[in-house]
Amino acid sequence: MNVKLQGLLNAARWVDQTYGPATLTDVRARCSPAVCERLDSGIANTWHPFAEFVEFLTATEEALGHRDGRIAEQIGIAAARANLPQALVRMATYIARPEFLMRRIAGLWRQYNDEGEMRVLTFTERGAEIELLGLSTSSWLFCCTLTGWSIEMARTVGFASVMCKHAQCRGRGGARCLWRVQWATNHP
Repeated sequence: MNVKLQGLLNAARWVDQTYGPATLTDVRARCSPAVCERLDSGIANTWHPFAEFVEFLTATEEALGHRDGRIAEQIGIAAARANLPQALVRMATYIARPEFLMRRIAGLWRQYNDEGEMRVLTFTERGAEIELLGLSTSSWLFCCTLTGWSIEMARTVGFASVMCKHAQCRGRGGARCLWRVQWATNHP
């Protein structure tokens, strides 16, 4: 599986802006020369191996001493903010139904990943179930970024008090990757 380099570059930018250049230097020291080379000279819209992104996430979790997936989740939130055209989505929210927008945003999956698909399985006024299908490989930390991405996706559509649980994870031995996203208020 390959992913767009934009995700890795956004993750490095987030570490630098949130924790400072010294922390980014520490994370890079834990990464392979191939990952560091991509960070230095890669072009955002090119493909690179999924394993390199997971390597960077692992190094970040280790450098920050968490290893609980929360840093990867924050990286996912930052990636969604960088990639989702928020103003356009918010304007379209008043024209279209929020369910339609959530499904369209999930459909962006193939723009950033060369395998699989993200589907909104169910949608109610208080939540949604999202599934990731068709990946040849999985990683729990990668799924943590998708937890953050799902939170920000729901916020971008206009929901408040968003919570997301990664209910099943292939990276942790589950049969599939499934997220349950809930919000406390209905769409405006």
